[in-house]
Amino acid sequence: MIMVENKIAILINPNKPEAPQAATKLEQALKARKAEVRVIQTQKNSNDWAELEENTDLAVAMGGDGTFLLTAKQVAHKNIPLLGINFGHLGFLAEYGDIGMEDLAEKIIHQDYIVQERSMLKAKLPKSEKKIFALNDIVLYRLAHANLLYTNLYIDSDLVHSYRSDGIIVCTPTGSTAYALSAGGAVMDPNIHAFQVVPIAAHSLTSRPHVVSDEQVIVLETDENKNKFYLQADGQDLIELEPGTDVVIQKAEYNLKLAKLKHSYRSFYSILRDKMKWGAINN
Repeated sequence: MIMVENKIAILINPNKPEAPQAATKLEQALKARKAEVRVIQTQKNSNDWAELEENTDLAVAMGGDGTFLLTAKQVAHKNIPLLGINFGHLGFLAEYGDIGMEDLAEKIIHQDYIVQERSMLKAKLPKSEKKIFALNDIVLYRLAHANLLYTNLYIDSDLVHSYRSDGIIVCTPTGSTAYALSAGGAVMDPNIHAFQVVPIAAHSLTSRPHVVSDEQVIVLETDENKNKFYLQADGQDLIELEPGTDVVIQKAEYNLKLAKLKHSYRSFYSILRDKMKWGAINN
């Protein structure tokens, strides 16, 4: 296979003890193969993110799923494929944790990977220019000592449900195996063009998860006479919002390009069985 010039970004979580050392080995191996390499630490407020150039061929996130999610929001809008190397626990998104850095460098240089498209969420707050993006989910929570969160769910302009709950999860198919699953949501194939709305500890037997087309607009209307509440995207920083704030959620203008190694490729269902013991029978 003909080698081509490569521009690679390595994004490391410095709080994972093995990640910096592995990143150094990968950087050396890539540079020995004539690649241009930039190493960036993934602190949430790091100025290094500005150094992530749009013409980067591949970004490699080295940490765990949290590192992968944080990095995804930085690379997706720049159209950069993202490969996850796991130094965490579950490693559902950052799935490769047992590959040598020399071997990995060789596969990267020869572009021995495929790229899948994963849809992302965008949340907008009326009366604000702020936009919030997520690969897994956007969640509304009641405050710790507050009463229930009162939320009306609109799909486009149609009122679908009025929830009384501890919170509401809106997730992508990628995020269906995360918080939404533990709250009673369904596992969604990543190729499905849909989102899922899952109430958290709803106080009604008719409050069930709801799947909607990703072409529709989801509006979560909160009660202005109740309490403040939190919004959180992909398990990152909590944003405190005033009662009566409406949250408008829809498909983002861009997808994440998820890179998977060809020779180590496993299907979504294979990973589901392996990482989450899906379908296992307890004897």
